[in-house]
Amino acid sequence: MHNKEYAAKAWNSAALPVIVLEKNGGVYVPFYQNDAAAALCPCGFLTDCMPDKLAQAILSGRNLSGQDDASLFFHTETAVYYVVTFAWEDCRVCMLTDVSSYYKSHQKALNEAIMASQAKTSFLSEMSHDIRTPMGAIIGMTDIALMQEQIPPRVRECLNKIKVASGHLMSLLNEVLDMSRIESGRILIQEEDTDIADLLHEVLTVANPQAEAARLHFSVNLGRMAEERILADSVRLKQICLNLLSNAIKFTPEGGSVTMDLEITPADSRGRVHLKLQVKDTGIGMSPEFLQKVFVPFEREEKSTVNKIQGTGLGMAITKNLVDLMGGQITVASKVQEGTCFQVDIPFVPGQNDRDIYRNVLKGRHILLFDGDEAQSAGIIEMLRNVDLAVDWARNAEQTVDFINEMAFSDEEYFAMLTTERAEDVEMLLFLPQIRQRMGADFPIFLLSEHDWSQLEYVYTQAGVTSFIPLPLFSTRLCAGLYAYTREGQEEERQNSENQNQDFHGKRILLAEDNEINREIAMELLGMMNLQIDTVENGRLAVDRFRETSPDYYDMILMDIQMPVMNGLDAARAIRSLPCSDARDIPIVAMTANAFVEDVKNSMDAGMNAHIAKPLDMNQVYATLEMFLGKGNR
Repeated sequence: MHNKEYAAKAWNSAALPVIVLEKNGGVYVPFYQNDAAAALCPCGFLTDCMPDKLAQAILSGRNLSGQDDASLFFHTETAVYYVVTFAWEDCRVCMLTDVSSYYKSHQKALNEAIMASQAKTSFLSEMSHDIRTPMGAIIGMTDIALMQEQIPPRVRECLNKIKVASGHLMSLLNEVLDMSRIESGRILIQEEDTDIADLLHEVLTVANPQAEAARLHFSVNLGRMAEERILADSVRLKQICLNLLSNAIKFTPEGGSVTMDLEITPADSRGRVHLKLQVKDTGIGMSPEFLQKVFVPFEREEKSTVNKIQGTGLGMAITKNLVDLMGGQITVASKVQEGTCFQVDIPFVPGQNDRDIYRNVLKGRHILLFDGDEAQSAGIIEMLRNVDLAVDWARNAEQTVDFINEMAFSDEEYFAMLTTERAEDVEMLLFLPQIRQRMGADFPIFLLSEHDWSQLEYVYTQAGVTSFIPLPLFSTRLCAGLYAYTREGQEEERQNSENQNQDFHGKRILLAEDNEINREIAMELLGMMNLQIDTVENGRLAVDRFRETSPDYYDMILMDIQMPVMNGLDAARAIRSLPCSDARDIPIVAMTANAFVEDVKNSMDAGMNAHIAKPLDMNQVYATLEMFLGKGNR
């Protein structure tokens, strides 16, 4: 044991506050402090006056260098001390250094930076509605103009260019708004059952034309797809894929290549599958210095080739933050003039599996596959056999005819034929009509192709093709295509068709919208659906109009959110509280530029039934009308 005299001789002359501790059992106990330390805590040892977290760290004998920076500071009324501990013989010494001026100057700078960041984030977030409203008017009016008949070719060309330019501007605005919401922690991930096949084909619908316009070699490789449905935020996941692909396409010179690899691994011990995505290009690459900043907002590499390319410098920052929010990881490797490779790994919970439904209906049916690609055919055959379908594989036209003849001799029949658009030994557009004639008008012939069906549809349907299944091929997409030509599938399609062909004639809607141009757009688009529309300019007028009309006069209310006098949320609450017999049941749908996840939640909490974002997506508008005004509703 050391005595106080020994410690005083060593430390009493120190100008800095010092405490000396000795080990007692499993903890350290203070037995001496010099005058400078006693002046800070006259009623006991200095550790008695420290915050609990700091005092416990000192008494436990832990090295404070591994602690959170905030725990290393001891604040008094007049000063700030930085705390360090170190061994002294078999004791511990705790020494405090006055860093008041340094701490206060840096704290002021930190507070100013935080305030500036919060002001920027708040400004950008609140600008969402104000920016999207005029953009919605531009896009909506352009759509209406393009729907008109007998438009002069030059005018149509200008309108199409306006539509493309406004869409690009909207994407840039969304990037800025997304980044501001990520920084403020206001962006939310909304998981839903997501079909990977649908998501990938939506991504390719955007990426393929971009790659073709840039004259690049673009390919997609599917690895193992242990699951084809996952619980994910499909909008954000698609945004990650498109950001990576768009970036690769933008920075790859003409004649280069962009490759996308995708796989879903089997479930791990926690029941989660992993989506593994790789986007690789042969583009201009990145310098080692910029590679360290590629995920920093607004950073762009200073190169003459890069400066000519449009962008905000936010795409990769948003991608990184979205991957982090989903609990995944993203890495990047790049070399100047050799290319870049991004790799993403995100865990997901598997979604609903429809394979059993298809298997029960398709089981035992016989399929003829005509495909000269051995590797591709192996994957297709495995998919078919996994749902208990029998399959004959013809590598060329001669084998195809032989299989058809053998099936006829055995007094059996094929359920359908799958074919690709090319064969080495025959011209498909001449061969397929012969198959059609031989098999009859009702025999399903499916074309498997990676090309856009809209470009192939006319010539191949004339040649006898019944339907189209896009490549890369997914099991659920293949099974769904075949299921559509079963008796059960055709009955399901008939019922869906009846539901979709309903006329909204005689249905009356109350539209609350304060912006005159937006009212005009909504009335024009809704008028095309034979709806009767009454309009008001604010939430208070909407409440008054609904109160004054007889019960069931209106079939639906479309409500903007940000309006003068009374906003849409308060108006919805007021309508729900009215004593009218239909006040609690009438569908109220938000139709607003407030388009984020929390905006949807606010609408639902206010008593609304659905939420439509501006600029209006007419498919979403129709689906919502069908939901509330279709057969069997109201």
